[in-house]
This record gives sequence, C-alpha cells and structure tokens, in this order.
Amino acid sequence: MLKRCIIAFFSLTLLCLTSTAALGQPLSPHIDQSALQNGLVKVNYTPAKDVTTKLMISKGDKSYTYSLKSSDQYPLQLGNGEYTVSILENVIGNQYRVVKKEKLAVKLTDKNKVFLQSTQIINWQPDMEAIKKAKQLTEKATNDSEKITAIYNYIVTTIRYDHATANTVVTDYVPSIEQTLQSAQGICYDYSALMAAMLRSVGVPTKLVMGRKNDIPNYHAWNLVYVKDRDEWLTIDPTYDAAFVQKDLPSTMIKNSTEYVTEKEY
Repeated sequence: MLKRCIIAFFSLTLLCLTSTAALGQPLSPHIDQSALQNGLVKVNYTPAKDVTTKLMISKGDKSYTYSLKSSDQYPLQLGNGEYTVSILENVIGNQYRVVKKEKLAVKLTDKNKVFLQSTQIINWQPDMEAIKKAKQLTEKATNDSEKITAIYNYIVTTIRYDHATANTVVTDYVPSIEQTLQSAQGICYDYSALMAAMLRSVGVPTKLVMGRKNDIPNYHAWNLVYVKDRDEWLTIDPTYDAAFVQKDLPSTMIKNSTEYVTEKEY
C-alpha cells in the first residue's frame, strides 16, 4: 500500500583544496550568518552547470548534507554550539573539494524556534496557497491542539499517495508544498513537508523526520509536532493515516513513538 520514499545520504570524500575558484563558478560563495537568531544559515551561491554541489552542515559527530543548486537557507537544528558549514563541489566519483568552509556559533534562547522557519526542504512563504489554506483552516482554533487537528484532518482526507513518484523518485528530490496541494497527491516526503510548512506558518513548531517505521519496509518520513500546553513532541504520520482515512478505516492521529526509528530531523 505504501511504496518507497527514498532520501539518499551521501558519504563524501573531501579533497582538501585551498582554491575556491572553478571554471564557470562564482569566485566568492557567501555563507550568510544574518539569520542565526532564527536557527538558520543562508548560502548565496549558484553552482556551475552540470557540477554536483553539496552543502554539509556538521556539529560534533552529526552531519546533514543537502544538494546545493541555488541560494537558499538551511536549518541549524542540532542545538546550540559550534557548527561547521561547508560548500562542496564534486570532482570525481564520491570525491569532493571544499569550495568554502566556515564555523559559526548558535546561541538560541528558544530551542524550538528553528522548527518554525522556512528552509530548503520545508519551503513556505505567506503568499503560497498552502499557507493561505493553513490560515483558513485554523482561523477559529483557540489553541495549538486545535490547529494541529484541523491541518492534519485536511491533509489525510485530501492528499492521496503518489505511487508513480514513489517508484521513480530521484535522490535529490525536494518537496514542493504548492505542487502537493495543487495535485492533491504526494509521497511521504511531500506529506510531511506539507504538514510541517502549514503548521509552522500558524506558529506550531514542527519537525520533518526521516527514518523507519516498524511495519513499513522502506525509508519513511513523518512529523514531530510540539504542543506547548503539554510541553511535548507528538509523533504524527499523515502518510500512514491517509491510507486508512481514505478507505474509511479507523486511525489515530497521535502515534506511539516506539514504532519509529529516527535517523534525521529537519
């Protein structure tokens, strides 16, 4: 019933080259620290055509790698402390050269603030139809729990699973919440990105989580949603529940977290 949702992780071999110049590329890529107070780093860089370029964000022994195709902003979701941000350009095979690298310090007073922001993976703007819909759905809500329920119910009843995309998805696939809303279909990555974007836009901190579920053989995506009045992160899986709800089968919004194994959080 549920097909695969593939997100590849990259094992990068770095070539420690000091030059930042490359044919057809900007000479001075910019790692912008102006949004650190929101738990974000902005990268202003347009890679050369047909050159695979990555952004690696590391803290301690944890690293997140993103495909870098244009200027964008990325989360610093590993808590306060020192991060290393590296722009990497493919040389051959799995070997990459360092185009730009900077260290930066994150000191957030609200550790959940990063999970309210627009990022490359969870990209949202106030003028998007999905965000207008979130506002409409929650206009009568009196607390976060009501906002969560309203948006969850809309997604699981409206968005259908896209089996064709699941069978052909590429490793650097990035969700588009507008495309998901307009087509009314998506893979698990799309469901969880839409859920995260809509909830973030109405002030509810939400994570997009990648990993495994006990009864799904393939890689999966779901959400962790923070409820302020309970001071608790709830596990919610809109992809999983949509399959039941759309067949008029019983389903519970809040999942048992022990059924999931988290590998990445965005």
